[in-house]
Amino acid sequence: MTNQDQDKPIAWIQVVSETDATGDLAQAYSAVRGKDGKVENLYLAMSQTPAAIGPADRHYRALLHNPDSPLEPWLAEYLATFVAILCGSDYAARNHGENFRHFLSDDERAGEMLAAARDNTWRETLEGTKLRAAVRYAWKLSVAPERISQDDIQELRKAGFCEKGISYIVQIVASFAYWARMINGLGIAVGDTVGLAGKHAD
Repeated sequence: MTNQDQDKPIAWIQVVSETDATGDLAQAYSAVRGKDGKVENLYLAMSQTPAAIGPADRHYRALLHNPDSPLEPWLAEYLATFVAILCGSDYAARNHGENFRHFLSDDERAGEMLAAARDNTWRETLEGTKLRAAVRYAWKLSVAPERISQDDIQELRKAGFCEKGISYIVQIVASFAYWARMINGLGIAVGDTVGLAGKHAD
């Protein structure tokens, strides 16, 4: 199966289309279909493991689209984008970069912050104690996880994050290492819809 109006395959493995899906896979597709009526390439590429689609989507939404989270949505999406950039996942970086722009509601600042992530100038250019602490932690957990210690958690506390916020930061960073590697490992192509436009309602 290919992207609409494109010859580029959705993934490097065989993908079961929505029209060919039956049973558990059809139900899984139905559960993650977006507001635009489409199933994202990410989930189409998981068609060989239908039992994993629903739990993966619920886990993602529980971390990034959960009103119980104390993290501001723009910060959660920036951390997701930052990790995607560190892991070299264009698919995740583009989608969550657009989500970050949407939630920040300041296109100029969003562009500067995304450039700082891509150019590895975030240490010098990002402003705000909490933001810098969260990004510093995300960087360390992503590129040097063996060096993480209790002191790093304490630094997040000092920056003003509560215990719940710290837990969300850790899980967002860790989960996007998974998403980036799964996307890159399967060679998943960016679809026609980027960002929140196609997401299903919470």
